[in-house]
Amino acid sequence: MRDQSIVRIMTSEPATMNVDEPAAKAVQILETEAIHHLPVVEDGRLVGIVSTPDLLKLYLLGDDPPAANSIPVRQIMQKDPVVVASSSNLRDAAEMLSTGSFHALPVVDTDGLLVGIVTSTDLIQHLLMQIPRGDGSLAEVSTAALQTRNRVLEEVCRAVELYIRSGHAEHEHSVLLKKLAAARVSDDVTL
Repeated sequence: MRDQSIVRIMTSEPATMNVDEPAAKAVQILETEAIHHLPVVEDGRLVGIVSTPDLLKLYLLGDDPPAANSIPVRQIMQKDPVVVASSSNLRDAAEMLSTGSFHALPVVDTDGLLVGIVTSTDLIQHLLMQIPRGDGSLAEVSTAALQTRNRVLEEVCRAVELYIRSGHAEHEHSVLLKKLAAARVSDDVTL
């Protein structure tokens, strides 16, 4: 695992946003893409990263939530984030992420241009594929299966959120139960 290139597990061409775009757009992208970290670029160069906790702080600590929507992302992003070179290996990324102070590493090429992003979740999923099961077999998970699993989990999370916000309305309860049942019986997903 240590000698495998970071390119193997990174998300290529990640969603990004420009430094001058409003925080509301960051919220929209994070929700739409079902991600938690969003690289911020200026003229194609990485200048920061904004995460779900950054936006949560903005909305929880702000005096005027509607005004928070218009704040440019440059005011809330983490400037000069720790990055990993595209020539790095998985061990390099794991060591950097093991500090626990962040959970995503933008991947840059030799010119400093953003080429991808790798998260602690990416590393854990890759590790799980390397660890033998009880019968000694290795889990073979295709990219399509991972995308399907992520999509099902996103649907479950949306159903849970709707349920929680609804005050336990009967319709939302049935939607949640259906999503959970679908997730359990899916051929491509193991929960």
